[in-house]
Amino acid sequence: MKSSPSAHANACSQPVIWPSVVELEIGVRCNRACSYCPNSTLGSTSHLAFMDVGLFRRIVAQLSDIAFSGRLSFHFYNEPLMRRDLGVLVAIARAALPLAHLVLYTNGDLLNDSRYHNLLNAGIDFFLVTRHGGEPMKPRLHQRVQFPRDLDLSGRAGAVVGVTTSLRRACHAPFEMLIVTVNGDVVLCHEDARREVVLGNLERSTIREIWFGETMEKFRHHLMRGNRQETGSICARCDNRAYPGPNMTI
Repeated sequence: MKSSPSAHANACSQPVIWPSVVELEIGVRCNRACSYCPNSTLGSTSHLAFMDVGLFRRIVAQLSDIAFSGRLSFHFYNEPLMRRDLGVLVAIARAALPLAHLVLYTNGDLLNDSRYHNLLNAGIDFFLVTRHGGEPMKPRLHQRVQFPRDLDLSGRAGAVVGVTTSLRRACHAPFEMLIVTVNGDVVLCHEDARREVVLGNLERSTIREIWFGETMEKFRHHLMRGNRQETGSICARCDNRAYPGPNMTI
C-alpha cells in the first residue's frame, strides 16, 4: 500500500510538499566540455539524444495536474539550445503551466537575437547565461550573464573532482527539486551526473508515486540530518553545500 503525502510529512520534521523546481533533460548534447562539468569526464550516459515529445507532454500534463507554479528549466548537463524544436517544447510547457516560471539555462553560444525573441514569444520568462570561456554577451532585457568566477562549483559527487573527506551537512535539495533525465528517469538531484540513484521512471510511474515514495522519504530522512554517509549512495561523495535549509534552491 502506498503512503499518502501526509504520512510522509509526519515522518520528517520538514513537511514534504510538491517540488518547487523541476529540471527536464530535453537532450543530452552540449557543444562544450568545461573542465568542471561531468561532460568533460563522463560524456553522456544515455543512448538517447533527445527527450521524446510525447514523454515531455506527459510530464508537463502531470505538472499541470498539481498546478505547478515553481521554476521549470530544460537542462541537466546539456545545452538546451542544441535542440532545434526547443520553442515547441517551451510553448507546450507555457500553455499547460501558466503559473510556472520558465528559465532557460544556457552557455549562450547559440543564443542569437532571433532565438531569444522566439523563445520569449514561446513562453520563456528569463535567460540565465553562463559564459564559460569568459566571452562577453550582448545585453538583453530578460537575461542575466554570469561567468565561472560566479559559480559555486562542486565535484558532482566525484564525477569531476574526487571528494576525499566526508561532508556532514544537511541537504534539502530532495525536498524541493525534481530532476528528470532524457528517458524519464527521476534521479535524486542534479549532482547525480552518473545517474546512479534512479527513484523511478515517468514512463511507468507518476510524479506523485515517486515524489512521495518510500525511497525518496529515506533520503530526505538522512539528508535533512546531515547524514550523507548513511544514505549508502552518491551523497557520501557529495561536497555540495548549496542547500543547507528549506527553500534554498534557485
